[in-house]
Amino acid sequence: MAGLQQQRARGRDMLECRGCGAVFPEGRATNDGWTYVCPECEQVEGIGEGLRRL
Repeated sequence: MAGLQQQRARGRDMLECRGCGAVFPEGRATNDGWTYVCPECEQVEGIGEGLRRL
């Protein structure tokens, strides 16, 4: 189980929030792998809409 937590903390790619400018691993922005929300401001959602891959 520790491996899964570590993978979630790192994620696959780095994302940037277009709203607040925060940069974070993809794994921090999703709980289910389908919906993505900025973990910093929690207002911007969606890869390609409010979040972009770096």
